[in-house]
Amino acid sequence: MIDLLILLLRPTLKYTEGGDVRYLPIALIAWPLDILLAHTTWALITGGFPRKGEWTISHTLERLCVDWNNPDVHLYRRIAQKINRISPTGAHIKAVLT
Repeated sequence: MIDLLILLLRPTLKYTEGGDVRYLPIALIAWPLDILLAHTTWALITGGFPRKGEWTISHTLERLCVDWNNPDVHLYRRIAQKINRISPTGAHIKAVLT
């Protein structure tokens, strides 16, 4: 699932972070899908629904990557690092930059 999302996320980040408008149609498809998955499948996998202000999986990862009491924190950090590697800025998930 994560790899499938990353396939959609790569062009979306090229639009949102890189400003390349050629990727806008993909972003318009990927963003609602990301929100839907963040509130369904991702919520089931991580054991909790997104909190206030957490619309996308990336938003939830920002919180999960710093919750050192969570036994899966290293998994979440690896996913976030994978997302950062495809990000044009390299800093989409800021919680794993430190």
